Amino acid sequence: MRYFPIFYDLKDRPVTVIGGGEEALRKIRLLLKTEAVIAVIAPEIHDELAAEPRVNWIARHYQPSLIEGSALVYSADVPLNTRVAADAQSLGIPVNAVDNPSISTFIVPSIVDRDPVVVAIGTEGTAPILGQGLRARIDALLPAKLGDLARAATDLRERVAGTIPVGNRRRGFWHRFFFGEPRDAFLAGESCNYLAGVEGLFLDLDPAPVGRVTFITAASDDPELLTLKAQRKLHEADIIVHDRAVNPAVLEMARRDAVRMAVKGELFDGATDLLVAHAKSGQRVVRLSVAEPSLEETVSVAADGIAFETVPAVASPRAADIIPFPVRDDIRDEILRAAS
Repeated sequence: MRYFPIFYDLKDRPVTVIGGGEEALRKIRLLLKTEAVIAVIAPEIHDELAAEPRVNWIARHYQPSLIEGSALVYSADVPLNTRVAADAQSLGIPVNAVDNPSISTFIVPSIVDRDPVVVAIGTEGTAPILGQGLRARIDALLPAKLGDLARAATDLRERVAGTIPVGNRRRGFWHRFFFGEPRDAFLAGESCNYLAGVEGLFLDLDPAPVGRVTFITAASDDPELLTLKAQRKLHEADIIVHDRAVNPAVLEMARRDAVRMAVKGELFDGATDLLVAHAKSGQRVVRLSVAEPSLEETVSVAADGIAFETVPAVASPRAADIIPFPVRDDIRDEILRAAS
């Protein structure tokens, strides 16, 4: 491992960017997610940067003295990259020359942002496309509200420290908070169930687990048309009750050790009994069907006190919605002759 991965505190610290074009803009968009003080040196700057109040356009022409005291330096001006990198290194400042790792002292990873939860993926500059692909896969697995869950945990830390002893008890509390019923209720927006679950953790109650059911509609045979939420729920599922008509490629999106149960996909095919039985045993159950869930299934699940949610399908485009490439009448014959 050549590059050591760290998370660098930029709160109220100066970061200088040389360049005001598209490359600089991309770096500054990322820096704006931090609490850094951002300075730009460039003859001209992008309109988006000019309109951003946190961006300080301090000079049009680069001089080494302008980067003194910076926590980080980014150089996004190709003719100046080598000079800026040398100056920054002589001043002991970490520097990144965009798309030029050989003269940089740090590189920027692909990032999955669920602030304050951040996942960084690096390939040491050898395979950026691979890093981007891994980022996309991880991004699909992490709930959008994961950062909110982490902040909710922060609000509980003082109470936990004052009431639950250090060691296995405290580790168990946080494991159940982040991976048990409170987490599921929080992500589903069930505030009452979340608060009840948290209080149960403080009381160290450990009732018989009750799972939940997610109804996913896979209207298309194309697994790429599954929503990110559907992919995540398939990956988390312990049990998948699916129509026989569901494309095997869609089922491949699920966790490999999940139990798969095929049903006919017709009313009264026994699927509802499977959903209720496995959810009551504390398992995460997915009902995967090619049609919207039936009212009978959802009502039966709710009647047994089991939490459920639905994940609708992404509709495939109809033939009538596909707009043909426009061809002018006066050149149609010429196109056909050329193609023959």
